[in-house]
Amino acid sequence: MQTAPEPTRDHCSRRTSSAARALLLALLAASLAACVPPNGPSVNPNTPPATPAPAATPAVAKAPDKGDFKVATRPPDPDMTAEEKKDYDEEIKSLQETADALNKSFSLPHDIYIGFDDCEEANAFYDPEKKKVTVCYELAEDLYEAFKKDYKTDEQVEDAVTNATTFVFYHELGHALVDAYDLPITGREEDAVDQLSVLLLADGTPEGEQMVLDAAVSFSKQASGELDELAFADEHSLDQQRYYNIICLLYGQNEEKFASLVKDGTLPESRAQKCSDEYARVDKAWDALLAPYTK
Repeated sequence: MQTAPEPTRDHCSRRTSSAARALLLALLAASLAACVPPNGPSVNPNTPPATPAPAATPAVAKAPDKGDFKVATRPPDPDMTAEEKKDYDEEIKSLQETADALNKSFSLPHDIYIGFDDCEEANAFYDPEKKKVTVCYELAEDLYEAFKKDYKTDEQVEDAVTNATTFVFYHELGHALVDAYDLPITGREEDAVDQLSVLLLADGTPEGEQMVLDAAVSFSKQASGELDELAFADEHSLDQQRYYNIICLLYGQNEEKFASLVKDGTLPESRAQKCSDEYARVDKAWDALLAPYTK
């Protein structure tokens, strides 16, 4: 197993709730099923393209595979309890399985590391200097607090948290791919990698589609009623905009299946009319961008 060593921290700062670790382990299990298929990010072959496809498409030259997804971790703390060591081992195993699955899907120009960490804030991010995707334990804990008012059982809350966090993982993975391949993204990169997360997760299965729905709801929960100038200057779209953009793509992927989103007023009809074409354009764009790099 290949890992990237990290600086040693005080073991107290590294420990987090077992619930957060369990949620992120569930994230990894979910992500194994959501990895991009070998023929690219297009996950809904029944969606008609925005324009007719040409009769014959030239073969895409495939990029050489010079790197791998690898696990970023620290050595286990010698003061760990037996239960903490078991959680640690399960975490590393699940991370490695996720890395292996991604390596079957993508050719990389260099190594990219994935891992969990204590960050002292609810966050997830891609570090272009370290080539590393990090999901913070605090993010799962924060989402748990946000979702727990909406469900009757812990299991339902944990499912929603896992789903939303999986979306965030793929969002950050999108940043890593944009950086690795030097992809020519027009518009906001943050919006583009949100779109990629939808394409990868909304694969026609109830599980994948629920991940997208829960992610959209999580952004709506984060939306603030009062915005300052910094919110408008941020590289991300406003949380409520991200909510509607994600819902629109999900609806556009299968209008019949998600007709209730329009009927109940979740998605305004004026926006819904454009969602099918929007989804087709986004799907086609990402398919073209990633075609040289998918296995």
